[in-house]
Amino acid sequence: MHRRTRWAVAAAATTLAVAVGSCGGASTLEPRYVAVQGTLTALGLAQVGPILQGSLTQGATARTRQRLEQGNCYTFVGVGHSGVTDIDLLVLDAAGAEVAADTTHEQQTALQYCPSAAGEYQLVIRMTGGQGGFTVSAWTGGMSSGTSQPVAGGGAGTCGAPTAITLGSPITGDTSASTHQITPSCARGGSAPENVYSLQVTRRSQVSIALESTFDGVVYVQQTCGNTSTELACNDDAPDTSHSRVDVSLEPGTYYVIVDGYGEARGTYTMMVTTTEARPVGAVCRDAQVIATGQPVSGSTAGQSDTFQATCGGGAQSPDRVYRFDVPARSRTRVRQQSDHDGVVYIRRTCEDANTEVACNDDFIDTRHSLITTMLDPGSYFLFSDGYASGRAGNFTFSVDLAPENGGGATSDNCASAGTATVGAFSADTFMAADDGQGSCGGAGSADTVYRLDLQDRARVRMTPTNAEFRGVAYIRRACAEQASEVACGTMQPGAPILDATLDRGNYFLFVDGAAPDQFGEMQFELVTEDVRELERSCRAAPQLRTGRQVTGVTSGVDRFQATCAGGARSPETVYQLRLRRRSSVRLELAAQYDAALYIRRACMDRASEIACNDDSTDAQHSLIEQVLDAGTYFVFVDGFATNNQGSFTLTATVRPQ
Repeated sequence: MHRRTRWAVAAAATTLAVAVGSCGGASTLEPRYVAVQGTLTALGLAQVGPILQGSLTQGATARTRQRLEQGNCYTFVGVGHSGVTDIDLLVLDAAGAEVAADTTHEQQTALQYCPSAAGEYQLVIRMTGGQGGFTVSAWTGGMSSGTSQPVAGGGAGTCGAPTAITLGSPITGDTSASTHQITPSCARGGSAPENVYSLQVTRRSQVSIALESTFDGVVYVQQTCGNTSTELACNDDAPDTSHSRVDVSLEPGTYYVIVDGYGEARGTYTMMVTTTEARPVGAVCRDAQVIATGQPVSGSTAGQSDTFQATCGGGAQSPDRVYRFDVPARSRTRVRQQSDHDGVVYIRRTCEDANTEVACNDDFIDTRHSLITTMLDPGSYFLFSDGYASGRAGNFTFSVDLAPENGGGATSDNCASAGTATVGAFSADTFMAADDGQGSCGGAGSADTVYRLDLQDRARVRMTPTNAEFRGVAYIRRACAEQASEVACGTMQPGAPILDATLDRGNYFLFVDGAAPDQFGEMQFELVTEDVRELERSCRAAPQLRTGRQVTGVTSGVDRFQATCAGGARSPETVYQLRLRRRSSVRLELAAQYDAALYIRRACMDRASEIACNDDSTDAQHSLIEQVLDAGTYFVFVDGFATNNQGSFTLTATVRPQ
């Protein structure tokens, strides 16, 4: 006799029906569930309460209440019917706090929970992807509270004696008493013990492995057990240290699934391994959706196979989707992708042939954006939306844009259509632009755009890129069409302005150009103009440093000077003069209560006259410069790392004549 369990269901727009109240099958049950039911029964687990069936629309949830007893471990299994791509299960305690969850991206779901106290719990069924019917049941037996015992295929297997995997059933285990023999590619340097499982694949399949662990777990697949060079997929965190996930397409054969730990981590875990027959690569390529360039395309890789891999993005061994687009003539090509996961985008000339990859990008700005800019010859190409390494899948939107090889017709393309450079944030996009000019520091043969810059007074002009799709140069001319009238030219440097020049009052033309012919796209800037008279007063008023004497001060206010180190040193600063009567060895020691920076110039307002710069000496609060300097006047700047680093400090200058 099984313990009777009360199921009370309440969910908006949810249809639920109790289909079966025993362990027996029924003709109305989903065939895939019947197979799972038979496996669990054969393993000695007993069904608790009736089988629950219902239907949900995407995003909807159903909730049931069940009394769980201390001393029992419960396995909850759910199967989505036709039209369902992702169903999740969660267990909540009496207070509504989540105590167990399986949120893998699959058409079926399973989790195990061993309550530490008896009471009423809620089982939440969530339709994450697709819509349609579901079948859910609870099982118990063979386990005791607080102890992880194998539900199916458990045990501390090794390469010599791996534990066979039973598909579709929860597998629990413990690596604590195992030994370390294998090192995964995604968690090198550790010596955590591992458990080894064998997996038989009888036909080309998409294999999904979801690991939930009480420690920082790792899961990976090898073709030859113990041979790292045969590793096919590896995942450490997805999305956190207690979850790992691998999705990989495998040809028929024997493979080894290995549960490991990051560093020295070890402990108990639950793993679920499921397979679905994978379509032939050729069939996937033939069915690639043809897309129009210049139009956004949205989709999802959730529930898809890992059919293709790439040279970037950790191999891009996650679920993927493929599209085809045509290039009528040699063109500039830009692909922008935004995703809700760590996405990857890449282009091939031939869909099935990984050797024809022409471009690949993992992260642009952050892990949720990817970018490709390249030149493509005429023909058909295949674009793949994928995920970083293993287990990254979700929604994405991308666009493929084409422009003529030589450009033309862009906004602010030339002197006749020059735009306006506005103080503050502005952007320039050279993707459609022609090559109309070049600067003394670069830009030959590259697409460029031009903007009017009008100064009412003599000013220091700083233009700092905040986001750039290409390596660029910028230059300023008095006369737009005359290269000889150039007054400033600069190239992109990490953390530094692309231009920093002092200009007299007047009208100028600002060019944004590429550092090479294949460099084009959008660049966003912060344009700042400063009254030179204020800067000059700051330099003239700089107090003098005396050798051997410690000075104290506080940096606050605005950022007026920058440096080549410390992320550009774009924080508020204090300026000092250092006068040397003869060639001397100079030691400058800075101690601060913030992440400080220290640099020295020959000319106060000329960044190019910087002699030395130091960010961290021993730690972020100390900086040190030791330099031999000729006789003359120098300017010493106490600044902060990057932006918004300011506070109190002490500075000591020691001078020893040579």
